[in-house]
Amino acid sequence: MAVSWLVLHITDRCQLNCKHCLRDPDKSAHDIELALFERLLDEAKSIYNCDHIGLTGGEPTLHPEFEKLLDAIVDRGMTWHMVTNGARFEGRVGTLFDADPRKKDSCTAIDFSIDGADATVHDHIRGAGSYLTAMGSIAQCHMRGIPFMLQMTINAYNQHQLEQYALGAAELGATRVSFGMTMPTGTYLDKEMFLSRDQWRVIQDRLDRLKAMLTVPVTYTEGFHNPRPFHECEPFRSEILHVDYEGRMNLCCMHAGVPGQDKGSSNVADMNKVSLATGHREMMKMVQQFREDKLSLMEAQGLSGWDEYPCTYCLKYFEKPHWTDQGASGEVAKRQRWKGAWAPEKHVTNVPLSDRLPILR
Repeated sequence: MAVSWLVLHITDRCQLNCKHCLRDPDKSAHDIELALFERLLDEAKSIYNCDHIGLTGGEPTLHPEFEKLLDAIVDRGMTWHMVTNGARFEGRVGTLFDADPRKKDSCTAIDFSIDGADATVHDHIRGAGSYLTAMGSIAQCHMRGIPFMLQMTINAYNQHQLEQYALGAAELGATRVSFGMTMPTGTYLDKEMFLSRDQWRVIQDRLDRLKAMLTVPVTYTEGFHNPRPFHECEPFRSEILHVDYEGRMNLCCMHAGVPGQDKGSSNVADMNKVSLATGHREMMKMVQQFREDKLSLMEAQGLSGWDEYPCTYCLKYFEKPHWTDQGASGEVAKRQRWKGAWAPEKHVTNVPLSDRLPILR
């Protein structure tokens, strides 16, 4: 077991308003402070000999001191990758790379969140025009020789496009294509995105066949069906540590920003007040209690159904929204998302999904 890299959720700002977004921010923006960011890098390097940083958000490029954050990484001889919607690549990232080749040389990959094999599906999930913008950013990666990968969050809107998506990623020159499960966010949109356990098993089989067929690496995340109930993900194995834009250590991005009683999973420790190692100790205590509780349930033969989907079980344990055979369960998000994406009064519930997304007909 080794802490391989540190994931920093550097901002909750975003230009888009995706239907499956886990964030539920208020109207004021939150950005990680530069001083805290630098201290976390120093501790990651000195305590764990960790030399890689993952940047996510929100949209990382919207952090007002994004250039200084990259300077902090490269000045310490560390590498980095970034998860992005691609909306500001040329205007922000590309310009920074051109001005300072160190930033480009230390970048291991740009990870583009693309949620459809074409503009119709992607833009339905992420907003009009976002697909074309992201494709332009991928073209900029080609021009500059920057490695990139594509990731899709699978749900009812896009599950019919897995094969087309993977082939398209290979044709674009992606170094890897990754698929994840959409998790409920506590909004009415969960009902539209829901897929049954039977559907997920078929999807997983399709992904396994793509892995065997394609030369581009095809991966999928921890949330998919796993018959081994004591399987643990990278954060539980302490291989990745997550800290959010307010300086709170959390288990992973699945736990950050969604409603729920929480049991501390999205606020393990305040890094503004304690060291990275202290936060890590607190997380290990929480993980150990999780392990013991799950083992007791396994011993009592109490696991069934969705419990074989590790992320769903984890979210349920920590009292977050999670999937059941009836759809999403758990606490409902009460605050209107900052761009009003799921304000109930704006939602028309009597229009079939097939009429709102013609490609599914």
